[in-house]
Amino acid sequence: MTTQHPEYLGQVTHARREELKLSKQAVHASVGLNPLTLSKIENGQAGQIRKDTLSRLDRAMQWKEGSAEAAFVWRRPPVEASKSPATAPSVLYIPFPPELIQSTVKLAETVADAVGGDERLAGIVSNMDTVADRILRAWTIADIERQKFEGTLSSATIEMLLGHYMRRTPQAPTVQDADELLYLRWLLGRLPESVPADQEERFVQRWARVQQMFSVPGRITE
Repeated sequence: MTTQHPEYLGQVTHARREELKLSKQAVHASVGLNPLTLSKIENGQAGQIRKDTLSRLDRAMQWKEGSAEAAFVWRRPPVEASKSPATAPSVLYIPFPPELIQSTVKLAETVADAVGGDERLAGIVSNMDTVADRILRAWTIADIERQKFEGTLSSATIEMLLGHYMRRTPQAPTVQDADELLYLRWLLGRLPESVPADQEERFVQRWARVQQMFSVPGRITE
């Protein structure tokens, strides 16, 4: 393909990605477009671009098929693809009052104190504590994801609102619980150096999917 307007394609691609609030990792997760290739395209440094790469760019930028090629070859403005009704995400984000979280945790603590050393109820108390911790962790992760996406997450927020949860040592009875705790720490930039690179990459992919979900109009409920 004859290269004619790589700088124009780069400009419209960068502007569109910013408009959709997509990170390069999110684009990679959705269509498999290498972040380095995307950087070259956006910087106008792509001398040769394969057809399948342009097609992936169309899908990632939500353009009508052929728009990226038209911008690259003829400097034509991309055309947005017709929007089909958005499907419901696998996780629905809804307002969840912090007071309800606190009440749930407090209830678990109250039951534990009331039971005392009664071994007959020890298993029930342990399960209740685990459930309360999972609810608290799920709410914390969802709130951090929202703030991270909106660009409102600050170090002060982490220390003042989440410091207590991050410093304590909650139970991780299953591999999934342990993984969720590590994802929470990854979101806050507190992932231990001992975590394998492939596990960290899974967190990157998970965050990319969350960004895509938040980018769908009406998916963030105030």
